[in-house]
Amino acid sequence: MQSKLDKDIVIPSDLRQNFSRMPDVLITKESQMEFLSTKILVTVGDVVTATALRYKIIPKISIVDFKTKREQSLPAIPNKWDRTVKVKNAPGSISVELWNSIESAFRSMGNTLIEVEGEEDLASIPAILMAPDGAIVIYGVPDKGIAVYEVGEHLRQLVNKDMEKIRGI
Repeated sequence: MQSKLDKDIVIPSDLRQNFSRMPDVLITKESQMEFLSTKILVTVGDVVTATALRYKIIPKISIVDFKTKREQSLPAIPNKWDRTVKVKNAPGSISVELWNSIESAFRSMGNTLIEVEGEEDLASIPAILMAPDGAIVIYGVPDKGIAVYEVGEHLRQLVNKDMEKIRGI
């Protein structure tokens, strides 16, 4: 399985929906998030991160860009993390900088907030590939709810297979 990234990846628009497929679980009521407090949690997106904080859940890694639905600016999120990292990531891509920051966050003690200048939408891909078994990766599905993935070998294989296609491996 690919664990290092040596150049930015641009996800072709016709393949982006592969990474927006319906998850195993779609949370539609915010009150159901409480069960996540017992897991290693990664949140991708401002609204889902703010929702976790509202329920007093501080994720291991939160990845935000201070926007929702790619246009509406959001206020700053209260700083509840042990460290904050700022990275750049172009829309529709996964930059080496973003990839490396997620890898570093998993290796570090404590919790990390990754602030993305650009777009964080595809950050769930490296998060799933790097997370330990049993970790939960969640991200918002606009106007529908919260996508919830429990990381395991099967999920990693599915995501890695898509990544290999994109990278031409």
